Amino acid sequence: MIEVSEPNWTPLERLLSRTECASFMFMGSVGTIMLYKHRETRRYLNIDVDTDECYLHGCCSYIKVTKAEALAYVFG
Repeated sequence: MIEVSEPNWTPLERLLSRTECASFMFMGSVGTIMLYKHRETRRYLNIDVDTDECYLHGCCSYIKVTKAEALAYVFG
């Protein structure tokens, strides 16, 4: 279940430049995974706040993927 919380931009800022970060909206979190939605592609970049690992949302859970795979999906 997505939790509405104060925006936490730290994981996204560790992964992308400030210019690239401006293209995302903070959507909430699921546990320690922060959910960011890209304004143009409408795809999510999901990053664990503690480990900086990236995840894609599968059928019923979040699946760990490489940063390259997550970025390819979001910017696809």
